[in-house]
Amino acid sequence: MKSILDPTFRYTSSANTDLRKTFARIRRESRRQAQATSAREEDDGVKKVTPIFRGQRPAA
Repeated sequence: MKSILDPTFRYTSSANTDLRKTFARIRRESRRQAQATSAREEDDGVKKVTPIFRGQRPAA
């Protein structure tokens, strides 16, 4: 999150904001981050598995 005091911050009025473009950008960034995370996990060779216990508590 940029601060309003950051010199790279540019104000855009709500009348000039295109929500479709904003949400499309957020989805793209989210996909990129998810792909980078999954690629990193594959490189580690570690799979994350959560066991499911029915009717019993997992050992603490």
